[in-house]
Amino acid sequence: MRIVISGSDTVVGRLLAARLRTAGHEVDGDADLRGADVVVHCTGLDGPDDASLAQAVDAAVGVGRFVFAYSGPRRRRDEELLRARIPDAVVCRSGLVLGRDLGDGLVLLLARRALPAGGGSPLSVVHVDDVLRILVEAAGGPEKVSGTIEFAAPDPVTPAEIAEALGRSTTRSTRRDTLAQWFLGCPVLDAAQRPVAWSAPACLADTALAVRGRIAIGGRVWNAPWRLPRVRTADIPAVDCPASDGVLPVFTGPVGGNGEFDTPIDPRFPAFVATNLSEALPGPFTPSSASVTVLGARAGGVTIARQLRPGGVVEREIAARTVGVFGHRLYAAVTSAHFMAQTVPFTDPMLVLGQFFGRTVHQLPIFGSAAPPAGRAGMLAQLRNVGVFGGNLVGLSAGSVRDTRDFVADVDAFEAELQQDLSVVTEPQLADLIRRGRDLVVYGWVLASASIMLCSAYSVLLRLLTGRDTTPPAGPEVASARSVDAIRRLAAIARRDPEVADLLHGPVLDLAEIERRAPAFHRALTGELHRIGHRGPAEVEMSSPTYADDPALLLRIVTRTLDTEQDVPPEPTAVAPHVRPVAALAARQLRDREDRRDKMVRAIWLLRRLLREKGRRMTAAGVLAEPEDVFYLLVDELDTPLPDAATSVARRRAEQARLTAIVPPPAFSGRWDAQPTAPASLTAGTELQGLGICGGRVRGRVRVVRPDTIDDLQPGEVLVAEVTDVGYTPAFGYAAAVVTELGGPMSHAAVVAREFGFPCVVDARGATRLSTGTLIEVDGATGAIYVLDA
Repeated sequence: MRIVISGSDTVVGRLLAARLRTAGHEVDGDADLRGADVVVHCTGLDGPDDASLAQAVDAAVGVGRFVFAYSGPRRRRDEELLRARIPDAVVCRSGLVLGRDLGDGLVLLLARRALPAGGGSPLSVVHVDDVLRILVEAAGGPEKVSGTIEFAAPDPVTPAEIAEALGRSTTRSTRRDTLAQWFLGCPVLDAAQRPVAWSAPACLADTALAVRGRIAIGGRVWNAPWRLPRVRTADIPAVDCPASDGVLPVFTGPVGGNGEFDTPIDPRFPAFVATNLSEALPGPFTPSSASVTVLGARAGGVTIARQLRPGGVVEREIAARTVGVFGHRLYAAVTSAHFMAQTVPFTDPMLVLGQFFGRTVHQLPIFGSAAPPAGRAGMLAQLRNVGVFGGNLVGLSAGSVRDTRDFVADVDAFEAELQQDLSVVTEPQLADLIRRGRDLVVYGWVLASASIMLCSAYSVLLRLLTGRDTTPPAGPEVASARSVDAIRRLAAIARRDPEVADLLHGPVLDLAEIERRAPAFHRALTGELHRIGHRGPAEVEMSSPTYADDPALLLRIVTRTLDTEQDVPPEPTAVAPHVRPVAALAARQLRDREDRRDKMVRAIWLLRRLLREKGRRMTAAGVLAEPEDVFYLLVDELDTPLPDAATSVARRRAEQARLTAIVPPPAFSGRWDAQPTAPASLTAGTELQGLGICGGRVRGRVRVVRPDTIDDLQPGEVLVAEVTDVGYTPAFGYAAAVVTELGGPMSHAAVVAREFGFPCVVDARGATRLSTGTLIEVDGATGAIYVLDA
C-alpha cells in the first residue's frame, strides 16, 4: 500500500514511516495525497497541532483509509469535521506520548527545571512504542479499522508525579504558555479499550532517559555541557542522502563487492581504516549486528558532531558518516576524523589521528580529488577551537564519572529485569525489551565516542607537557584486563590442586565432571563467568558465542596458561611530578572508556539472549527454520515483521557467504578492491617496523589469528592479528608476544600490554602476511620484527 504521513518530520512520524516501510509499504511524507491508499495525520501527538486538519481532509477525500491521531485536549470540532467528510475514518485518541524517543515539543516542556502542575488533575500517558504499534495496525494492518480508539497506560498520573520521576520541581505559572496549557489539558482516557504493554511508571522511567542531560532555556533545548544525552534513533541521519550542498554519495567497492548494508561515501571524504572495529565486529557481520552496532557507531558520530560543532558540510559528514560499512565490515572514517582533530588547537591533526590509528593514516590520501569544504582558518578559528576544546575537556571530564555510573546502573537494572522467565513474556513486551536493549547498546557507543574525544584531548595535553607521546597506565582495575585477571585466578587454583590440572589436561573438558570432582574450582569458574561471561572473540557480533555460551573456550585458555611461565610484573611508567595530575586524569578517562565499553558489551550479551528467545518463538510459529536465523533479521524487522522473513534470511545468508570471499583492505582511500586471498608471504631476513609498546626481545613461532581461530593459539607462539579486541585478551597471557597490523598507542592491545608487561608491537604494516609457523623475533621496545625462518 501507498501510505502518506502528515507529520512525517515529527519523531513519531519518522519512526512510524520506518516501521511501515519494514512491513513492505510505500511511504511518503506530506506529499500529494492523490492515489494514496492510506493517510495518517499524526502532527498532534507531540504538542499543540499547527497543521490544518481541514486541508488534509479536503485533500484526502476518496482515499481508502484516513487515520487521525492526536494527544492532549479533546478535539471535538476536528473529530466532527472528519466524521462529516470521511465517515469511516479512524480517530486515535492517545495519552501523553512518553518514552526515550520523546517528541521535540515534549522534550522542550519536560526538560524545563520546573514543570507545570496546574490543579494537579491526573492525565493519561502512553509509551511511544505502544503508539507506533497501534498506528501500524490502524494504517497498514490487514483488517480495516474504523471508529474511535482510545489508548493509554493504566493508572493515570499527575503532573507532580511526572516531575518527581524526571527529577524536576513544579510551578503553577502557565500564563501565555501554550505548551503547558496543552499538557495540563490532557484528559484521562479509557485505558481498558485498547490494552498496551507499558505501564505508567515504566513510561515515566523511560522518559527520564530522554531528558537526562538536557535543559530547556529560552524556548530551546540545550545539552548540559557536563552530560551526554542519548541520541534518538530518529535523529541519526541516513547515509544514502546527498550532502547539504547537493553532492551525491557513491559506492566505492568493486562490482559485486557491495553488500545490502554497505554505505556510499561522499567522494570528498574518501579515507577509511578498519582499526579495532574490524575485530569487534568482523565481517561479514549479520544484519542484527548492523541494526545494533552500526547504528550505535553512527549515533556516536552524531554526538561528536554536536560536541565539536564545526558547522556546514563537515558537521553533517561527521554526524552521518563517522563510520562506513564495506563488504559488511565496519570502518572508521579517517577524513571525518581529520576534521575532528582540526578542532584541537595548535596541534597537527595527524598527531591526534596517530594516537588511535597509528602510522597507517600517514600513508593514506586523506582527501579526494574533489576539494572538501574549506574549514575555519586563522587566529579566530584557533581561538574558537580553544573554547570548544576546553569546554569539552572540562565539561565532559566533570560529568564522565556520573555518565558512566548512570549507564552501568541502567544496564544492571535491565539485567535484573531479565532474570524472569522470558518464555512467559508477551510478544509486545518482548519486542519492547529488544528495542530497549538495542537502545542501551546504542547509548553505550555514544559514551564510547565521547571517551575517544576525551582520551585524545588528554593525549594532546600530555604531549605538550612532555614533548613526546605519553600514555599513562590505566591501572590493574581497567575493565579490559579483567579477563586476564580471571584467567590468572583460575590458573592459580589449578596449580594448587593437581586433580584440577589433570581434569583440564584431559582429552575432554567435561563441566559436569569438573563440578563433581573439583567443586571449589567449579564455583570459582562460575563466579568468573558471572563477571566476564559476556566477553569473547568478536564479542559485538550478535551471532558470536561468548565465554558464558562456551565455558570450554575459557577453560582451554586456563589450561594453556598453566603451561606458561608466570609473568613478570611490568616496570612502572615514570611520570614527571609536574605531569602527574594530568596523567592521573588521563588514566581515569582511559578506565572510564573501558568501563563503558565493558557495560556496552554486557548489554549486547543481554540483547543476544532476547533475540534468541524471539528466534525460538518464530521457529515454533514456522516463520524461521531455526532460532539462529533471527540474527539475519534487523531489530526493526522483529516488531514489524517482513512479509516473508524466511526468504530474506536465506538471501542474507547467501550474501554473507559471498562476501566472506571478498575482503576489503584494512585501509583505503577513495576506492577499494578485494585483497588477494593468499598474499605473498614474508621471507627470512625481512624486517617489519611497528610501534613498540612494551617488553624486550622475544622469539616465537607465528600464529595468525582471527576471532574464530584464536583458540588455535598455543603457548609460546606469537599472536599476530590485524587488530585485537578484548575477546583476545585472555590469550595474551600465554602468547610469547602480541603483534597487530593496525592500531596506535590507545588501541586495545597497547592498553592491556602496558598493564601487564606483555611484549607488544602495534601498527606493524604487513604483519598478517607472516605465515603461521614462521619463526620471528619481536622487539617490544623498538617495534622491530625480524623474520628468522620462514
